[in-house]
Amino acid sequence: MILALVLAAAPAVIAQTPTGVASANVQTVQFQSAALGEERMVNILLPRDYEKSARRYGVVYLLHGLGDNHMMWSLRSNIAAYANRHDVIVVMPDGSKSFYVNSASDPKAKFEDFIVKDVVDYVDSHYRTLPVRRSRAIVGLSMGGYGAMFLGLKNYKRFGAIGAFSGALGIAHDWPEAAPDTGRPLRRRPEIEALFGEPGSQTRKDHDPFLLLDKVPLAEMPFIYVACGGQDFLIAENRAFVELLAKKGVQYEYREISPRIHSWDFWDDHARVFLNLISRLPGFQRP
Repeated sequence: MILALVLAAAPAVIAQTPTGVASANVQTVQFQSAALGEERMVNILLPRDYEKSARRYGVVYLLHGLGDNHMMWSLRSNIAAYANRHDVIVVMPDGSKSFYVNSASDPKAKFEDFIVKDVVDYVDSHYRTLPVRRSRAIVGLSMGGYGAMFLGLKNYKRFGAIGAFSGALGIAHDWPEAAPDTGRPLRRRPEIEALFGEPGSQTRKDHDPFLLLDKVPLAEMPFIYVACGGQDFLIAENRAFVELLAKKGVQYEYREISPRIHSWDFWDDHARVFLNLISRLPGFQRP
């Protein structure tokens, strides 16, 4: 849930994985991932009328944080209630501790391909989705916030909306020495370099949402939503990213709430807000 790689000096803030009852209408499926060469778990939340309806639905890909898995959103949030209000399918894959990237050091750990190819294709082929860009959104918290922004921008032809809650948006960014980024020294840890490559490398640049913005035509930019607590340890990089969006003329919505920190009550609130916002987009409007 919390960025353990970044918060190595503060393990006390890492919550224990809870046990309990998952949200209603959730199916846990296991399928063979071609990208990873193994079976992986995915939770799929279906609308209440799915079995009785003949219609197709928009899909929200909801990514977990570091140390969590495909179960956590169902266990810790009201995502089922929020999704039912908008008649969307919510897909919650298990991304391990991958940051949802194809690892720079392990050719077998292709988690970008797992999400964008395997999971999307599996969902579109097994459920009544609207298999078009404008009806796909990708969103996540913390590590998953980075993953959603990275995957959504790099694969902007597949996703029409992106959301990041307390996102680690600068995890792959090469910050200048004067940057107000308290986590910056820890971002050179071996675990980070194994995923993203060495600072200054092309591999690192290819994983940097700050740089990926330049590769998306403004006319094709997905809807972007960013939310972060004013006291979150990731607030500096979220503010920097939003400033860059404004500088480049990208349309976005940003919400910074104080006093709020890196916590589930914040993420639950903004899961609701994000679904409310995308319900106004053409690909997610109810018929």
